[in-house]
Amino acid sequence: MINRRSLRIKAFKHLYALESSKRANYQMAIDLLDKRFSPDLNSMEIADKDELDKKKKLAIGEFKKLFEKGSDKKVAEEVTEEVEEALRFVETQNKQDFKRLLHSLEDEAEKIIKDHLLVLSLLEELAWQNKKHADEKRDLAEILGEKAIIRLNFYRNKVIAKISLDKTFKKLKEDYKIRWEGQEDLLRDWYKGALNKDETFREYIKKENPDYAEDWLIVDYICRKVIFKNDVFDNFFEDVDLDWLQNKLIVRSLALKTIKSVKDENDEMHIADVSYNWDDDSEYVRELYSVTVKENEYLESLMEGKLKNWDIDRLALTDKVLLKMALAEMIHFPSIPTKVTINEFIEISKTYSTPKSKKFINGLLDSLAIELADKGVIRKSGRGLLDNK
Repeated sequence: MINRRSLRIKAFKHLYALESSKRANYQMAIDLLDKRFSPDLNSMEIADKDELDKKKKLAIGEFKKLFEKGSDKKVAEEVTEEVEEALRFVETQNKQDFKRLLHSLEDEAEKIIKDHLLVLSLLEELAWQNKKHADEKRDLAEILGEKAIIRLNFYRNKVIAKISLDKTFKKLKEDYKIRWEGQEDLLRDWYKGALNKDETFREYIKKENPDYAEDWLIVDYICRKVIFKNDVFDNFFEDVDLDWLQNKLIVRSLALKTIKSVKDENDEMHIADVSYNWDDDSEYVRELYSVTVKENEYLESLMEGKLKNWDIDRLALTDKVLLKMALAEMIHFPSIPTKVTINEFIEISKTYSTPKSKKFINGLLDSLAIELADKGVIRKSGRGLLDNK
């Protein structure tokens, strides 16, 4: 299942992407100004070229000053139109990127659900490959005048049959357009190259009329030890989901939980939910993303007050984003204990930031948490009152 740390990581990645986009938009605006005042070298006099060059430098300088904190300087009249055009460009692009990345963040659960369904559907397809492989052996044996040994245990697997017949699963496959058309060669290679060479699978195939418990054990084994352990499957899922490396453990947990729901022969299948309460979780991650962007300048000002003799722009971008997210969570999510927030973002920094980030983030957040709590900016209620020092 998706837990809150997974959601924080997803929000972090999207906020990092947004910050990177803002920097790119800023540079594109400068490039637009450069192009706006670039002379036609084939048709202009030297004096005109020099004048344009002066205006270009002035416009770019004026544009940059407007991005300095506290700058209220009026734009030089001779470049006002061009600078305002560049500013509008940046503002428009930033808004579009914010919406695009928010939409992408909202789609994260959909990716995980689809990956989960693909894994379950893959079990069906591999069972079908068992029959096709047996048919190929039989046809070849007939040509050679030999007797073929037909082993269809996996094709006849009672657990996979239960999964295939489940009405909810069928509907979800339709809703998410789970299809394997055009992947016949790939499925055949997976069956022959990965599954049929596995010793545990081969022992299962040789069994005489395996019972339901044996059928369940092999399905659970294939999910645990083949699909989620073999590079050939990883490569496929990385192609269909760019976040597969992050989502893989969540999808594995969901698939195993779904399979566990049919461990006994009389059990009805239950498709594992992506989270205990996705409505609450999705609202949490959207708000964390949105409020961090909305209060960007305020959050940076809080950090600057603690960065003595250190320019905030010199911070690693990863640290900068993680700190702003942590502050936004401490201030705007009263039910989450401050200590939990600090610990969570320290853990995330271990994977996604610099080796020194853990100590730096811990010290800065501890100091700000005490200061903001004393000022009444951080107010906790309910569960958030626990361990709030």
